[in-house]
Amino acid sequence: MAEPFRSLNENPEKRNVEAKYRKLFENANDGIFAHDTEGYFTSVNKAALEILGETKEKDVVGYNFSRWLTPESLKIALETLEKVVSHEITTASLKLKIARLNNEHRWIEVNAWGIKDGDNVTGINGIARDITEKLKLEEKLKASEALFKDLFENANDPMYTHDIEGRFLSINKLGLKILGGSQEEIIGTNISKWLAPESYRLFLERARKIQSGEPVEEPVVIEVISKNGEHRWGEARTRLIRTQDNIIVHGICRDITENIILKQELKKSNNQSKLLCYLLQGTRGGKTRALILKNLIDRSFNAHQLSRAMKMDYKTIRHHLNVLIKNGIVTKSNDGSTDIYFISKNMESNLNEFSHK
Repeated sequence: MAEPFRSLNENPEKRNVEAKYRKLFENANDGIFAHDTEGYFTSVNKAALEILGETKEKDVVGYNFSRWLTPESLKIALETLEKVVSHEITTASLKLKIARLNNEHRWIEVNAWGIKDGDNVTGINGIARDITEKLKLEEKLKASEALFKDLFENANDPMYTHDIEGRFLSINKLGLKILGGSQEEIIGTNISKWLAPESYRLFLERARKIQSGEPVEEPVVIEVISKNGEHRWGEARTRLIRTQDNIIVHGICRDITENIILKQELKKSNNQSKLLCYLLQGTRGGKTRALILKNLIDRSFNAHQLSRAMKMDYKTIRHHLNVLIKNGIVTKSNDGSTDIYFISKNMESNLNEFSHK
């Protein structure tokens, strides 16, 4: 058979049908071809010529497809042809590489099936599509995905994704380190497991706003609790990835734990400074307490030693020491025979600053 379409009887109606299908054959966007059981082309349309890098039908019809296929693709094509001819398969889908006469290589996707004469396969009909650009785009996409994955995994900040309900979908290396768990321990768990109560309440409020289309403030400060119970703080920024079925939240979180702790310590220190000023300057007995602290700055004393050094009544000294202990300014320990008093660690810097005023 020399054509992919059988000749019709010579009557006007069937000739019109044949002309219609030949027109479709010639002007199809995909390459359409036929070849015999040896691989010699018997017909090709314009699109098939373009795929092979040819312009004239005479330069293809009568030639074997081995002229254009690369060695590896030729092996695949011959093996497939043999299977169709032997009735092992009836149709085939192939991805083949062709080498045009100008040495340009192209990739084609071929769907082929046998032409039968009774029980015998006498040739092959096929449709071919040039997928070179598609494959190039896929390679670029893979490279882009690989780059994104590398940036995601090795980012200097924790990065993660979760669904709108808060179930973790992915998390990078630094995020795992912050939470103190493995991929298996974190992926699939709900964010509620890792957030402090107030931060989880804030998360639920933001999720509600996102679902209702309301704007949410960025960034947001969150407090997380790692696997070992350590509390850490982060400044999180999020963006939404919308799919047909759901919403995915992609987040990046800058670790601000040190800043938060410094602010807490500063606030605590300021409160301690105010307390110290109140106890030493704003109440009765302030001068006595100031003298006690002045003696304790250089060394520790017991109550009797302080009483002698300050030339004051022992009971008075004990009273003021108890006031200072109660407010966390002085600490005591026992050496086995008596109580020893010294400045609390967290008050040393405040006392030094106070003593220089």
